[in-house]
Amino acid sequence: MTPEEIRSEEKEFQGDCEFYPPFLVEEFRKGREERRTREKTGKRIPYNPTKITDFLPLITNIWVISNKDYQVQYWGKQGQWGDNYMETMEEFLGDVEAVLDTSDYAVEMTLKQSEMLQKLYYMVEDFEDDPNTPDDPGYGVNDAELIKAPKWEKIRQYAKLVYEELSGDDLDAWEKSRALAKS
Repeated sequence: MTPEEIRSEEKEFQGDCEFYPPFLVEEFRKGREERRTREKTGKRIPYNPTKITDFLPLITNIWVISNKDYQVQYWGKQGQWGDNYMETMEEFLGDVEAVLDTSDYAVEMTLKQSEMLQKLYYMVEDFEDDPNTPDDPGYGVNDAELIKAPKWEKIRQYAKLVYEELSGDDLDAWEKSRALAKS
């Protein structure tokens, strides 16, 4: 890597560290490393997900669901192409179905992880189908109301437990360390 590429990589890594929990930071770093290897060699590294931690988009979306600060900061702020409730839900629900409802391959995870993921899936589906849930016309139009919904707060809290179970991160300790670093 050139000195400029190293500085760019370090800047991106520091940005990740300031914003994302440790498991995601490490996985993003690995992804950038794999991308560099692919660019350098021209060879694709085969993607063969076998364990739950291989499903980075799913775990990232679980973290997003668990993180009110992220939702307030990003959901519904960029219009049609930005991050929002609807996009997160579509990705999350589809990814959970791919992990839990597959007959093509088995995904390595503990029974507890599987049960927790299934419960979170049902909680999100129930929230989406509940007539008391604020309407979601899409593209972040009503995300602020969805974020404030009491039922969504319960989902957020449970998603935090699921994220911690899948990733091994302690989000409370991570938040405390971030707060200390900022002061």
